[in-house]
Amino acid sequence: MTQPKRLNTEKLAAARLWAAHRLPYLASALFASSVVSAPGSASISVDEGWRVHVDPALLEAWSVEQVGSVLVHHACHLLRDHAARARAAGVNEDSAMRWVRAADAEINDDLVDADVDLPDPAVLPGDLGCEPGRLAEEYFANTRDDESSGASCPCGRGADGQGDGGKRTGDAGLSEFGAAMVRRQVADDIIQHSKEAGLVPLGLQRWAEALLSPSVDWRRLLAAELRRGVTLARGMVDYTYRRPSRRAAALGDVVLPSLVQPVPEIAVVCDTSGSMDDAMLAGVLSEVDGILRAVGVRGNGVRVLSCDATVGAAQRVTSARQVQLVGGGGTDMGVGIAAAAANRPRPSVIVVVTDGLTPWPAAAPRGITVVVALLGPHGPPPPSWARCVRVDVAHREPLTR
Repeated sequence: MTQPKRLNTEKLAAARLWAAHRLPYLASALFASSVVSAPGSASISVDEGWRVHVDPALLEAWSVEQVGSVLVHHACHLLRDHAARARAAGVNEDSAMRWVRAADAEINDDLVDADVDLPDPAVLPGDLGCEPGRLAEEYFANTRDDESSGASCPCGRGADGQGDGGKRTGDAGLSEFGAAMVRRQVADDIIQHSKEAGLVPLGLQRWAEALLSPSVDWRRLLAAELRRGVTLARGMVDYTYRRPSRRAAALGDVVLPSLVQPVPEIAVVCDTSGSMDDAMLAGVLSEVDGILRAVGVRGNGVRVLSCDATVGAAQRVTSARQVQLVGGGGTDMGVGIAAAAANRPRPSVIVVVTDGLTPWPAAAPRGITVVVALLGPHGPPPPSWARCVRVDVAHREPLTR
């Protein structure tokens, strides 16, 4: 077979559309990946940067349906963060194939329920002598390396976490922050699809619910502090002559003002200095997003400011997915707080997401509640004028299916 010089991008696009039509709740993941040509690899695989490495000859030989099924399979590896989980499970080069089979079994178990044609060879829990509906970690522990013969299709570093992560392709790929946002978007799409149209595999529903509904104490504390600040702002009243008082009719020519209740303005200042971890920052932003939706102010938009030693322009967003974070230098959250307070309309609550390694202003801006989401147990606390919630950065999302 003559090796094609270029990828058939039209066929790839058709495969993605086919996969998105079959499993619409995975569309965000399917279209988030970039594509890298990998001539001679005889495979379609993924790395941790959400890059899909495609052999042009294999792409020509396979049907659109076959390519689409493999793209769905690999998207599931990335959504479930199998590479990071492999490292946590102590997977090395010798046991990588056994891990891939275990991870494939976890995925394929759900794809069978979704009536998706599986990549050949397809590994199911029964092939490993295990019960269905379990996690890759359990399948991995219950098998041996010598049982990995006749193994799965090559899935790449995005499945086993081995090697350099494919960073020498010239394509930066998806950042940890971007990947976290895609996972949360897909989880939300799964929940919505299961309510409206049904037909979502139970394993994927459990994964989505675990990702979107964690039960860690710091999240409840952060929610309580934000609700407190928003409630105080909503409880404040002011007078306006834009709408005369109903009592004015009894006073002839005297015009009385009416009372109004303000709509709370929220600003989020994100520490983007070099000491911050993108994945945890993404997680906290997502939690803030969910909390604001719950208290009823998300629809008006929230201003988000990136801040290291300087502050970027405020972005008004309605979802954490829309946030563009920039920075990487020194740290001064006081600059970010001052910039947030200077915006108009003036915010009622400022949420600061930081590791605490920053100078602070001497006092909070007048009339504004400041809530600090402090990442990690060892960061120095903010001043007493701020309400502080320590975020457990060591906590990972539960591996519940």
